[in-house]
Amino acid sequence: MKFGYSNLIYPGFREKKGFDRFFLEHNEGRLKLKVGMAVENIDISEEDNLKKGESILQAINAGTFLLLYPYIDMIYDARDDILNPKFGYYFATALEYGLDYKPNASSYLKAYIEGRAIYTFFDKLTLATVGKLGIVDEQRNELPESKLFFAGGSFSNRAYGFNTIGVIESKTSDSINGASTMLNLSVEADYPLHDKIYGALFSDNTMLNENSYDFSGDVISSAGLGVRYLTPIGPFKLDVGFNVNKPSEYGISFQIGQSF
Repeated sequence: MKFGYSNLIYPGFREKKGFDRFFLEHNEGRLKLKVGMAVENIDISEEDNLKKGESILQAINAGTFLLLYPYIDMIYDARDDILNPKFGYYFATALEYGLDYKPNASSYLKAYIEGRAIYTFFDKLTLATVGKLGIVDEQRNELPESKLFFAGGSFSNRAYGFNTIGVIESKTSDSINGASTMLNLSVEADYPLHDKIYGALFSDNTMLNENSYDFSGDVISSAGLGVRYLTPIGPFKLDVGFNVNKPSEYGISFQIGQSF
């Protein structure tokens, strides 16, 4: 059993969420499997925090939503080290199905898949790639905006802040609305500079489309460089990324632990 509460601010709205999860978990070697039932009470309210140039494709659906859904989470972790891997691969998938337990309940299917691959050449140059795919299929009644996909941050597109990218309108612009289809591909190269200090080059590429199962949208691509300092709890990372088609759009992120 797991329960909690969160209060998150997105561009244009705020999400207050209480949740409770009941699950069975099975671990065998590299495989972790979790099957359970979840309840989420989500309150969405509008926020007057839009930046210049941010747009709204459609009005935010404010209100309170009570979601009930069964879910499955699966992870297969074949990396040689969890904190700072040099070789291996990682695969994860998550699936949830919203139940229409009452007339105004939200019925939906949400699926997420992630894959990572890491390889180190000559015991120095580490190349890693991370791919993510997500689909939300709304079947009955609207979902809270926060249940859709957003991008930005240390584990997504590092030219932007956490979850600040909504549906992408062009290679240089996006809206505040969440997406029903998400693709993200990140590639990174790490190389030792001195003792425990490493340098990094990376590219992050994100597609967010308002339509389910539609992978034809524009892509926001970023590139950047970073510094890593190895610690016993994982590398301390400082990254600076910028939109390759609009360098004035940039982000600075700090993180402890690898993103691959």
